[in-house]
Amino acid sequence: MLNSMTAFGRGEAGADGYRFTIELRTLNHRFCDIRIKLPRKYSDFEEDIKKRVSSKFSRGRIEVSVLANDTLDKVQHLTVDTELAKTYKRLLLILQEELGLEGDLRLESLLNFRDLFAFQEDEESRGKAWRVVETALDQAVSDCLLMRKEEGEAMTSDLSRRLHQLEVLTGEVETRAPLVVQDARDRLQKRIQDLLGEAELEEARLAQEVAFFAEKSDITEELVRLQSHIRQFSDLLEAEGPRGRQLEFLLQEMHREVNTIGSKSNDLEIAQKVIQMKTELERFREQLQNVE
Repeated sequence: MLNSMTAFGRGEAGADGYRFTIELRTLNHRFCDIRIKLPRKYSDFEEDIKKRVSSKFSRGRIEVSVLANDTLDKVQHLTVDTELAKTYKRLLLILQEELGLEGDLRLESLLNFRDLFAFQEDEESRGKAWRVVETALDQAVSDCLLMRKEEGEAMTSDLSRRLHQLEVLTGEVETRAPLVVQDARDRLQKRIQDLLGEAELEEARLAQEVAFFAEKSDITEELVRLQSHIRQFSDLLEAEGPRGRQLEFLLQEMHREVNTIGSKSNDLEIAQKVIQMKTELERFREQLQNVE
């Protein structure tokens, strides 16, 4: 069964004062493109998140959003840069004197300088935070993979139905192809006979012209290759693992054969079948854009 590239997953986890919510969205993309958005203080988790996600997805644009709600744990890891605070105080007093400003320098004046305070964790606390992130991420990935699988099953069913229709049309073209030469012979014979009137028709010349037409309009090889591509496509629909690129390649080859059949066959009925085949192949293309 196929997997869709469009899905959503969400995971939440909390422990040891940490709580994380992770949302994961996957979209169409030719390659595997992972975008991660997370709080700056957890930026060192980015590479580990990317490795964990890339091991589960082979194709598509994957957007990972990490939301942290760990205020319960901030107080015990909050530090103040007292040396920097002293520098700010000294500079503020100089500024007050230079500008002739009145008033007392209070603690509130220093609270506006956010770089005085920092959130620091030891290695053990960092490990606890990562384990919570890991749990939430695994849940989001699992939900997303399930959605991709369910959508992929629906896509597989639709593509199988369309592939069967393409196979039927190919069979109808194959049945019609030999009759095209006979129809051409009859038309050519009538046209020549009308021109010659009562004169005798040269059978050898007629046979030569018919043979030339048959060779020029022969689509046997194209039909054989098209039928082979259809069988390969059907096998890939039931295979395991990412197969989007292989299916896209086969689709291109089927397009090529159908176009050649249309250009070589000088027959209205086959031309109508070719139009139907191209319509089905275009619907294939739309679906395959979303296949992993």
